[in-house]
Amino acid sequence: MQFTFKNSLVKRVSIALEVAVAAALLAWISKTYIAGMWARKSTLNKLELAVRLDPGDSAYHLQLGRLFEYAVPELDTERGIQHLRRAADLNPYDPQAWLDLGAALEFQGKTREAEVCLRRADYLAPNLPAFHWAIGNFFLLHGNVDEAFKHFKTVLAGSSQYNHILFSIAWRATGNGERILRELIPNNLSTEFDYLYYVLAQNQYSEAQSVWTRIADSSESFQAPQASGYLDALIAAHRLDEADQVWSDLRRKGLVENAQANPGQNLVLNGDFEENLSNIGFDWRIKLFEGFYASLDDTTYHSPTHALLIQFSGKRNLDYRLVWQFVRVTPKRSYELRAFAKTESITTDSGPCLEIRDAYEPGRLDKFSEGLTGSTTGWNALTVDFTAGPKTDLIVVAVARRASRKIDSLIAGKVWVDDLRLVPAPEQKTAN
Repeated sequence: MQFTFKNSLVKRVSIALEVAVAAALLAWISKTYIAGMWARKSTLNKLELAVRLDPGDSAYHLQLGRLFEYAVPELDTERGIQHLRRAADLNPYDPQAWLDLGAALEFQGKTREAEVCLRRADYLAPNLPAFHWAIGNFFLLHGNVDEAFKHFKTVLAGSSQYNHILFSIAWRATGNGERILRELIPNNLSTEFDYLYYVLAQNQYSEAQSVWTRIADSSESFQAPQASGYLDALIAAHRLDEADQVWSDLRRKGLVENAQANPGQNLVLNGDFEENLSNIGFDWRIKLFEGFYASLDDTTYHSPTHALLIQFSGKRNLDYRLVWQFVRVTPKRSYELRAFAKTESITTDSGPCLEIRDAYEPGRLDKFSEGLTGSTTGWNALTVDFTAGPKTDLIVVAVARRASRKIDSLIAGKVWVDDLRLVPAPEQKTAN
């Protein structure tokens, strides 16, 4: 629709109104822009000018309030609170304004009013870790551990930044591992594993066991190597039943392939090397370094379809026990270790062999099979018969090589090992 102006006076008034509106709009935009520019300077004079130019912008009052609260040259807590109140009034949906106001009131000893502000910030930002870190500390400071744990749990669920300091705070506040696990630690595997290794570092094995039970019962998926450090710690601490339970949990969850010994009483896991080597727990361990390489080989084997292949580069006089497995045994019981090995161009007088030793005190038990050198025409049987001492309940079964003392001591060549079997020796009957 078009309007036709009948006289020039009406036209001039209309144009004047348009110019006035445009000028007012331009002035408002300019004022807002200048206010923002001055506010970014973050100095007292510039912020005060920004507030005068645009008194309705809560952000300027928030910045000015912070300046009065925390900047030593301009420290004026009363004025700071005034501006923070104004920021919250202008933008009541800004959790930062309520959080800062609550903190300022807390510093002034106005605890009840501060709590109201912090609860408002909690309502507006229910899942933001940085806010709940501050709110939780407020309640902890005033002895409300239950409320503090609720907010700290939100922190842990949303960020790993505060994990270890919160774990430490929780233990100092309560000293109750069961309560911490129940009320503070979220059902989040990343946090649970972090907490598991925290309590483990404090030698809190019973608490670690509770954490692990919750992890193992979780429907959330994880990888077996995440539990490797826990298994190693349990084994090192001689807590073998607990280590066995962790290993059984990994098997139950389908996270390890070789979690059970082979049929027929063989105590060695994956002794025929038909499964992958998980390199954790009670499976085969391989530690690779220069001059040494180990892997599964599907081209040469004693029984189908794989064998363990170890290659030496000829650059070092290795003294190694770097392909090995932990095996639980019964003290005072006799055992037989059998394996088949094949070599190709093994140099030096000291070749690969089998070794059995006590996992904790090698002085109690450390026996070797014969070593293989040169090249064999077929598969040779290697044997070690031994009796576990009265304190030996965990041994290391290893493919080993002892250092040579001869000049030509740098070992090169290949060795294959297969069908490794450890069984209790038949009990001898006493003659009547």
